[in-house]
Amino acid sequence: ATSASAQGKTEFDDFIVYHSAIPSTFISADMAENYDLVRSRSMGLLNVSVHRKNPDGKAQPDAVGARIEGQMTNSVRQTEPLSFQRVREGDAIYYLAQFQYREGKNLIFEIDATPQGNGNPLSVRFTRELYNE
Repeated sequence: ATSASAQGKTEFDDFIVYHSAIPSTFISADMAENYDLVRSRSMGLLNVSVHRKNPDGKAQPDAVGARIEGQMTNSVRQTEPLSFQRVREGDAIYYLAQFQYREGKNLIFEIDATPQGNGNPLSVRFTRELYNE
């Protein structure tokens, strides 16, 4: 696995995987309703997208479809599988998963993203602490 940078992206030879984990209270009520998400102080939201790299190493603007699998491990070493839903808005494709957390506790995310037409999963591992304010 390639290590993730603080900006929430992990680079591979041909792809960049973007990822962010936020408290679900940070999303709008409209977004929660549109995508059947729970807004709660104990629920987080993980957003993942996969972009092909241009020859100059920068990400192409449009994400590519991918199979996303993953898990989250909390500070007491309990592992929770993540169930991702695919969201398409215009040319944007991203994947959302919700998870339970306790504020200020370290969470470890492990994600395998397999871009369409590419047999090898891109493995990403990163840690986050979430705060509700």
